[in-house]
Amino acid sequence: MKRACLAFSLGVFSQLTYGEPTDPCAQMTGFSLSQCRSDQQALRQQQLERQLEQQEQRQNQLDQQQREVQQQLESMRLQNEALRKQLRETSSHPAQPAAENSSKSAELKSWTAENPWFGSNYPKTEFAMRYAKQLRQERPDLTGRALLDALSSKVNETFR
Repeated sequence: MKRACLAFSLGVFSQLTYGEPTDPCAQMTGFSLSQCRSDQQALRQQQLERQLEQQEQRQNQLDQQQREVQQQLESMRLQNEALRKQLRETSSHPAQPAAENSSKSAELKSWTAENPWFGSNYPKTEFAMRYAKQLRQERPDLTGRALLDALSSKVNETFR
């Protein structure tokens, strides 16, 4: 009896030590064995179903993330198209404040010489164009060199 206990203990110890799974049905026979095997198979089936559910959840999460990224890319593409269109429109007929009158072209030339960013630095130029529209609405009396100087002052103040 002592030898049987010792052998059993060594068997359990070696199973635990080496990480080999033990067969809970190993000592059973007949109906008990078939019932145990059936229970083990049902347990494995449940584990596989849980793993499948988890994998499907992960796949759904990845699909959702992919849809979000595609939406972001589409939004960025549309923004890029809008910016390209705006740039084409701006470069196809560059707006030049105070160029409505040919007598003021000398003022404009001297002002652009003093402000080399105009026409070459897109953010500053675009800001100046929008600010010029705003100034014309707020102060229609402001024209010529005074308008241009107000523009350069605001651009320099904003883009320090």
